[in-house]
Amino acid sequence: MAEMVLLTTVSSEFEMEIIKQKLDELGIESFSQSGDMGGIMTAMDYASGVKLYVNENDFEKSNWLITNTLDDLDDDMEVGVGD
Repeated sequence: MAEMVLLTTVSSEFEMEIIKQKLDELGIESFSQSGDMGGIMTAMDYASGVKLYVNENDFEKSNWLITNTLDDLDDDMEVGVGD
C-alpha cells in the first residue's frame, strides 16, 4: 500500500480547497492537515499553513498540476472577477 506524501503547504484553507477540488476532478484523493490549535488559540490557527497530502503514486501528476496550472488556480481564487 502506498504512503501519503506531502504535496504542498498553502497559507489558507480556501487555497487548499481550490487545489483539492482540482485534484478531485482528476480522481486524485488527497487530505489536508492544518496546524490549528483546535480552537484553543484561534490567533494561531493556520499559522504554519495547511498541508495537503496525496498518495505517493499520484505525487508526480499532482505536483505537475499545481506547478503547471498555477495561473488557472490563481484565477480560481480571485474574488469578484467577472461578477
